[in-house]
Amino acid sequence: NNPSINSPGWDYVFGAQNDIVKQAQLKEWISKDSLFNSPYLVKYNQNINVRATVEPVKDFKIELTANRTYTENRSAYIKADSNGVYNEYSPQTNGSFSITFFALNTAFVANNSDYSNNNFEKLKEYRLIIANRLAAQNPNSVGIDETTGFPVGYGPTSQDVLIPAFIAAYSGKSADNVGLTAFPAIPMPNWRLTYNGLTKLKWFKDVFQTFSVSHGYNNNYSVGTFTTNIHYSPDQDGFQWVKDALNNFIPQKEISQVSINEQFNPLLNFDMALKNSLLAKAEIKKSRNLALTFSNGQLTELTTTEYVFGLGYRIKDIELTFNFSGVTKKTKSDLNIKADLSIRENKTILRKLIENVDQISAGQRVISINISADYQLSAKFTIRAFYDQVLNKPYVSNQFPNSNINSGISVRFTLAQ
Repeated sequence: NNPSINSPGWDYVFGAQNDIVKQAQLKEWISKDSLFNSPYLVKYNQNINVRATVEPVKDFKIELTANRTYTENRSAYIKADSNGVYNEYSPQTNGSFSITFFALNTAFVANNSDYSNNNFEKLKEYRLIIANRLAAQNPNSVGIDETTGFPVGYGPTSQDVLIPAFIAAYSGKSADNVGLTAFPAIPMPNWRLTYNGLTKLKWFKDVFQTFSVSHGYNNNYSVGTFTTNIHYSPDQDGFQWVKDALNNFIPQKEISQVSINEQFNPLLNFDMALKNSLLAKAEIKKSRNLALTFSNGQLTELTTTEYVFGLGYRIKDIELTFNFSGVTKKTKSDLNIKADLSIRENKTILRKLIENVDQISAGQRVISINISADYQLSAKFTIRAFYDQVLNKPYVSNQFPNSNINSGISVRFTLAQ
């Protein structure tokens, strides 16, 4: 800010969001030196976060979250010509976008024996419906492309067609009503449910000290990066008419990839502490990651399902006698025993639009067994016996089953006071 000319002004100092480029040109705040080569940058961030906690009945808690994030960075070179007139060169906009999403309607659709999936089949089916809707809005789309059977300018691999079809197919919406944009406006709620009231029932009260049931759902739709397409050139009415090599209208924002990341964390969880000191846990987790890439017309689908079971038991006041170099010492401490079993399955499936192929590229079933027992010899010494085994069975032919076992006894000495 230059006090002598009061630039760029007190409104700017106090956070005004007005674009000051025109004002800077009129008042000649920008250097007219021919060697001046610094870009003009504008950064815009929009963050919407909503949180709520509801307890409709005692001991039943519902936590709701929703968010939407839009980031946009605009840049251009402002330079003066030989007559001292400012001109804008190489304008460019890039950014990213994410929003909480809802795709529960399609989360449990299973793959067929050939790895095809009804959700992806709907995506392919919805393309023509979306293309017809877009063509009806654009007077520059006239006729049908005989090669593809789609409206001119909106082919089966068009970014403008694929994104709404992707959103409709995996959110469970109708292709006739889904928004024709890559940037949905309204964030959908995610949630976490927790119930701790079962111990108030007589049978549970007699057996359990605590009994907790929980469920969580998180889903996020995101546009990794987007940038303005330098070939985008709308007509006087604002409709695109320039086409690319595939005879598709060039979109205003070029997007490399859109994705949906869905997690049931957990799908269902039971956490229990019995009155006989036994601890027990059972949990199911499920996740799905979908990434639609436009450069090769491919959807990569990574799914994971995990089952976790755990037991723990504390045997109190066990007395042990040790003889160290003729010196006998007795200890009295609790023995903590833990056993955990995890079964995790993950598959990566490539779904190709152009080749019309569904194929598994990676995947495995992993079984983990962890058993341990801890005994505290003194305030500073702890002895632990353990057995860990991991069994891996791949789903693809170029990998082999394997098993790893790690077992032994460890002693931990703590130096801290």
